[in-house]
Amino acid sequence: MLRVWGVAKATPDKVFENILRRRPPQVATVASRRRMLALGVGSACCAAVASVLVGPERWFHAPAFSERYVSRRGERRTVDLPDGSALTLNTDSIAQVQFYESERRVLLERGEAFFSVAPAPERPFVVDAGLASVTVTGTQFNVRRDVAQVSVAVESGAVDVAGGGWWNRKVRRLGAAQAVQVADTAAMSEVSTANIVTLTSWRQGKVVFDAAPLATIVAEMNRYRVQPVRLQSAALRGLRVAGVFSTDDPDAFLDVLPSLAPVTVLRLPDGHSEIVPR
Repeated sequence: MLRVWGVAKATPDKVFENILRRRPPQVATVASRRRMLALGVGSACCAAVASVLVGPERWFHAPAFSERYVSRRGERRTVDLPDGSALTLNTDSIAQVQFYESERRVLLERGEAFFSVAPAPERPFVVDAGLASVTVTGTQFNVRRDVAQVSVAVESGAVDVAGGGWWNRKVRRLGAAQAVQVADTAAMSEVSTANIVTLTSWRQGKVVFDAAPLATIVAEMNRYRVQPVRLQSAALRGLRVAGVFSTDDPDAFLDVLPSLAPVTVLRLPDGHSEIVPR
């Protein structure tokens, strides 16, 4: 619909003025005239769209390969794709993969994924993560789609990340050990240096924190837990903690936390846990 609107805006006013001047030979009622006008304007829009837009292949042809992959909470899943690429899903993630003759596309519906893309310059590999899209021909990179932000980090090779509003789309070129974030406000960050080992440590079942706020750590560990941990104390939320924790055994984080910070972990009857001041 945005494409159609854009075409209508770009169409010269005279096109629509000519339509408005037209009169059917015999029109019986005002309602009929309104219907004819609507049909005329609609036809002009459709003609304009047909004349200036060449739709991508996926609009007209079924994909040669299509599959939807899902990982459960706490699960990591690696999938070998038919082009030689590999897709690794982090916890609670969904990816829709569709391959066409001219391009390879992945819709990351939610969660996080690491891509090892087989080189194919004639068939770009595009990852759509809602707020941002990533285009490559062959490289290794990580995409994380949260509710309010999409983060992209490159391990090797180079990618183009497009983000922002459709009226002001921006593109950032990322190389190895670089990252960018796109927020739900359509704001796109500048390219920054990324610690790829830390960002992708989830592939080895680890998460690494270097003096991170306890609230950030709890939110991250909750991604891997069926029963989330509660942290309601405002005094503890900003407490800085450093450590390497297992995503395969998220309860181990709660076991070791009292030795790292002045807190107590309460195990509640409903299965939840709460962190409180000691």
